[in-house]
Amino acid sequence: MASKFALMFLVLSMAVLPSTLATNYVVGGNLGWNLGVDFAAWLASKSFHVGDTLHFDFTSPHTVAVVDQSAYLSCDASHPISNDVSGSFTFTLSSSGVYSFISAWAGDCDAGLKMQVVVS
Repeated sequence: MASKFALMFLVLSMAVLPSTLATNYVVGGNLGWNLGVDFAAWLASKSFHVGDTLHFDFTSPHTVAVVDQSAYLSCDASHPISNDVSGSFTFTLSSSGVYSFISAWAGDCDAGLKMQVVVS
């Protein structure tokens, strides 16, 4: 009987464990999602995993547009997957792969307000 409870506890613990290990990142640290932030340096010390979240703090006119690889490379925000203008945007990394983010405001992306996150 005790072994059934131990097994049930182990199974339930494993189901909950991934969500408790997720990390919440504030993009750009205390500098936020802004022009002049070195996002490559900010990303360099981090490892991203499925379930982690990215929180973007920004002010208008900046935005956070989730885009595909082609749009990221060309800084084209005309057909984003999503585009947030609220000033506070949280994005969950739901699967492994590369996620691309740019600001859709004219000139922001070309000026460096963009980043890609690789999720393992």
